[in-house]
Amino acid sequence: MKISDIGEFGLIDRIGRTASRNAKGAPIGIGDDAAALVLSPSSTLLATTDMLIEGVHFDLETTDLRSLGWKAAAVNLSDIAAMGGVPRFCLTALGIPPSLSVEDISEFYRGVNACLRKFGTVLVGGDTCASKQGFVITVTVLGEAARKKIVTRSGARPGDMIFVTGSLGDSAAGLELLSSGSGVRGQGSGKTRNSGTRRLIEKHLRPVPRVNEGGKLSAAGIASAMIDVSDGLSSDLGHLCRLGGVGAEVFARRIPLSKELRSAKGLKKTPVEYALSGGEDYELLFTVPPGRIKKLKALPLVATEIGVITIDRSMRLIDELGQGSPLRAAGYDHFRSGRRRGPVR
Repeated sequence: MKISDIGEFGLIDRIGRTASRNAKGAPIGIGDDAAALVLSPSSTLLATTDMLIEGVHFDLETTDLRSLGWKAAAVNLSDIAAMGGVPRFCLTALGIPPSLSVEDISEFYRGVNACLRKFGTVLVGGDTCASKQGFVITVTVLGEAARKKIVTRSGARPGDMIFVTGSLGDSAAGLELLSSGSGVRGQGSGKTRNSGTRRLIEKHLRPVPRVNEGGKLSAAGIASAMIDVSDGLSSDLGHLCRLGGVGAEVFARRIPLSKELRSAKGLKKTPVEYALSGGEDYELLFTVPPGRIKKLKALPLVATEIGVITIDRSMRLIDELGQGSPLRAAGYDHFRSGRRRGPVR
């Protein structure tokens, strides 16, 4: 079925049927001019939006539409998590090219809603229009946080310890494997070389936002600053340092690297290089004052200490011999790097 067969409003009705009809706090949802959202008077509304563009962020030859829908939602949920918030509502805006069918868009929204449901978030509205140059996706997520519990990027202070959840570099390695043809369209289901390759590819196609971890850190009042790792450890740590007016030392041997990344064959960089500059891991990078380390260790949360915040405003990478070298932001930048994020052929 072509989208022209049912028109814009037929498509909107179809999208609306995929979403929850009984969302608490959303008495007016999909179908009106705006969604009416009821939030607690003691909470702060958090709002984030992100755009994904075909040929820049993704290639439909190397990702399936359900995975793309999942990722489009996940990257926004990750922003809410990085502030210690709880995601509540989601809106989407799509620029749809003639090459995509109604079934394609339905598959995309299956991925969106699967990710949203996992984290208690509801699709409540959005917009659609025609695109002449590829698929364009904009997702907005609204969340809330207790006013005194919001964690920003600017709170790091000298002496704070630097931590990161999960492992780093997997997504960038997965992207390279897709670009080189080691993977196939849609998660590499059963056709990639080995299970390690499949996991790296899945980390790129379907990242899992650290919503629960961000909420725990916020509720316990542990993190002094926090950001999600979307552009690479070096770039995102640079944001924390710049906004806090501080520097950092990172110990290369402490950076958490998965066994799949360490053992992957045919990659062009070292595992540490993927971690520092790869991006799209969507792990949480946060700082903790020494007096709160005991509270952190008491949480049911897995995080690795990788360095310390310093007073001199420069970033340094400490190698296994204890030698330091400048650590420069080398992650993705749309308008400076001259390279594309997605595997464009």
